[in-house]
Amino acid sequence: MLENFFQKYGIAPDDILIIACSGGPDSMCMLSEVLAIHPKERLIIAHFNHCLRGQESDGDEEFLRDFCAKNTLTFENIGKDIAAVARETKRWVEETARIERYAFLEQIRTKYDARFILTAHHLDDSIETLMFHLIRGSKIHGLMGIPEQNGYILRPFLDTSKTEILSGLEEKNIPYRLDSTNADDIYLRNHLRLNIISEFERINPEYRKNLSSFMKYMSELGDFIDTQAEIFLRGESSFLVEDFQVISPFLQKEVIRYLYEQANNGTIGLSEGGITEIIRFIGDKGNYTRKELGKLRLEKKNGRVYFNSSIQKNLSAR
Repeated sequence: MLENFFQKYGIAPDDILIIACSGGPDSMCMLSEVLAIHPKERLIIAHFNHCLRGQESDGDEEFLRDFCAKNTLTFENIGKDIAAVARETKRWVEETARIERYAFLEQIRTKYDARFILTAHHLDDSIETLMFHLIRGSKIHGLMGIPEQNGYILRPFLDTSKTEILSGLEEKNIPYRLDSTNADDIYLRNHLRLNIISEFERINPEYRKNLSSFMKYMSELGDFIDTQAEIFLRGESSFLVEDFQVISPFLQKEVIRYLYEQANNGTIGLSEGGITEIIRFIGDKGNYTRKELGKLRLEKKNGRVYFNSSIQKNLSAR
């Protein structure tokens, strides 16, 4: 299953890979597939214990520790009281878990100078992400699902459904752990999966295939829009106000979205109102003025709008 994926990203037998593993069905299936084609001496199994399920969380850790010991695999683990961290940082538990987990994975990648981190996100996860963003009012870039690559992170299972994963585990008799909180619809993603997306199957059993095609289409459209924004910006650190005012209102919004995304490493915190505010700032007659939106800093003088130098470096590298 993974041979073509490894070939696509030029993963060689001597490359060190970090395998993000919870002990659940998805990550154990991925680990099994990777072990079939990559030297286990070049694999690091990384487990993050969220400490959210008491003895069950500790049981996941012990299960993986024993599995790695029996199969002579390098095991790295850390435990954090995510609920406590969420309270301290005033973030949602789910968001806190994601931030802390990826920080740990990057730490392990750096420690071993690994080439990539592999996570077991699959097609159903990507569909949940699509629905989550759609409900929250996302633009095009939020309707692409989960990206296959994000820096050092690769997700080889995005074309694989949960049903296919479970079938593969049963066929090969691969052990795994189950997370009891997956049946708790207090969490928004669980609620979407258990009560909303589950209805899609009844309406159209082919919904996964159709939504997968839709996300790939949106990804191509998003890439095209990014290219148009880059063409307008021309790899420079500023643009003329008069040039901005003659492009379409849609592209104006996308240029602002693109600049914000580059400055803030994502579009979290960017609202329709924020984009409108920036466009109004650019069109105002006042000169020698400044505007900030998150980490995006704009300065207008002599009929030009200047933005963060770090963004200009990213544009020049493309």
